Formats: sequence, structure tokens, C-alpha cells
Amino acid sequence: MEPTFWQERWALNQIGFHLPQVNPYLQRHWPHLSLEEGAKVLVPLCGKSLDLMWLASQGLRVMGVELSEQAVEAFFSEQGLAPRITQRGGFKVYQADLIELWCGDFFALEGEVLAGCDALYDRAALIALPPLMRARYAEHLNRMLPSGCQ
Repeated sequence: MEPTFWQERWALNQIGFHLPQVNPYLQRHWPHLSLEEGAKVLVPLCGKSLDLMWLASQGLRVMGVELSEQAVEAFFSEQGLAPRITQRGGFKVYQADLIELWCGDFFALEGEVLAGCDALYDRAALIALPPLMRARYAEHLNRMLPSGCQ
């Protein structure tokens, strides 16, 4: 799957995968992880998910990764947040309050960026990828995430 596929989906507003509310399963099951306030959560292929705001409202530091700059900018605009924007390697990083969104290719993300990552939240990233890319995605996470990450 080429990055242009996702860029076009966002450009044409073909984002049927975007939920207009926080995922109820996240709200129901996330508290069972018993994470400390300030824990760092990785959200791959995050789009403009409202789940990001919910996680931050729980006192968690949220690190989303998203290919589409349009999605990232829409997230901050729709949430009324004015992010600080910096460049980190091949990523444009948008940060406001407890939310940091890395705009770029998830597969280019390097492990040291995830040092101190306490948890992973994947609502639909795995299934959004074609079957042949799913193993690569799982292997990349396995290599990057620190031991003990939930």
C-alpha cells in the first residue's frame, strides 16, 4: 500500500474509519491497565481520532503517529489546540499539552523515540494495513517498544 492511498483518502474526505466519538471499548477496558498519571502511550496510524483527547484527559502523555498532515492539522484545529511544530528527523512533530503527533511514515520511526513508552493503543492500525504489511507492522512494534510496554 502506497502512502498516496492514505493521502488521497484524507484529501477526498473518504474517512469512514474515523469515529465521531471516543471508542467505547477504549473507555471500558483502558482503565484495567492501571497506568500511572504521566505514562506515555503510543497510538500508531492515529488519524484525527478523538481517542487521543480521551487518553490525554486520563493524564497520559499521548504520542500519535500519522502519515497524513491533513489529518494531524484537522485534529488540532477541531480540538481548538494550537500546536508547537518542530522537525525531528523525517517527522514533523506537532505538540500541544499532553498530545504529540508525529507526522510521517510509521515504519521510519526509530526505537529511541519510544524509550519510556508504557503502553500501545491500536484501535484499527493493524487492520488498516494490507495483510502482507501486518507482519511487518507487528515486527516493527516489537523491535521498537521497550520491554514491559503494555
